Amino acid sequence: MSNFRGTTLGLYALAFCVSSLSPASAQSNNSPIIVEESSAASYKEPFLEPFAPPISDSAVDEATETQYQIQLLEREIMTLRGLLEEVTFKVDRMRSTQDDRYLELDSRFQNMDAEFKTLRTIGNSSPSSAEKNMTATDEVAEVQDEQTLYDIAHDLIRNKQYDLAISQLRAVINRFPEGSYAPNVYYWLGQVYAAKSKPDLESATEALEYVIQFYPEHRKVPDAAFKLGQVYNLLGDCKRSRDLLEQVVTVHQGKTVATLAEAYLRDKVICQS
Repeated sequence: MSNFRGTTLGLYALAFCVSSLSPASAQSNNSPIIVEESSAASYKEPFLEPFAPPISDSAVDEATETQYQIQLLEREIMTLRGLLEEVTFKVDRMRSTQDDRYLELDSRFQNMDAEFKTLRTIGNSSPSSAEKNMTATDEVAEVQDEQTLYDIAHDLIRNKQYDLAISQLRAVINRFPEGSYAPNVYYWLGQVYAAKSKPDLESATEALEYVIQFYPEHRKVPDAAFKLGQVYNLLGDCKRSRDLLEQVVTVHQGKTVATLAEAYLRDKVICQS
């Protein structure tokens, strides 16, 4: 009897186990079948982005600096363009003023010449009127001040009318021997005597030496010394020329006249030892 009960309990236990396992089996039987794709079929070629090298900070800084330099150059060009226009305007105005001044001085000179001729004609007419004419001539000369006479001479030099310029410069010296323009007059006399088509180097030497000797503090002395050194060389006095030009270079170092003297010494003064 006990064996029968044990057998029965075993059967019940077996049935219970089977019933508990059947839903899982059914579920597994009803679930969809998952088919795994092969690795070959599912492989795709990877997409590669185009390579772009990174922009370094130095490259950016260099481009910025270049742009800045270009802007600075543009500003400088605009500034220089404005200055050029201003200088051009001033030069044109100066030329116009000089032309007007020259015409005025030329007109004065012609009028003065006509007055002198008239007075000379009247003076020759009778001895009694000669004294009156001399007084009138002095009055006419008084009208022409030193600067006006000097300006007339300077315009003649600019127009390369050297003989007339020498006469005019001599007239300034005779009329104003101690005038404020006397050093300039002697300096230009030296220049004009040396610049003539037939140079008068002796007269040029005298005029330039006069500037150096009697007006040693005047601003024309360095230029007079340089020109005198050139005249000495043209006269064949090489040693004197070299000594004077070397003195100009030493005393006036850093100035334009010293540079010119140094170049003339190097290129033109060749003394025979």
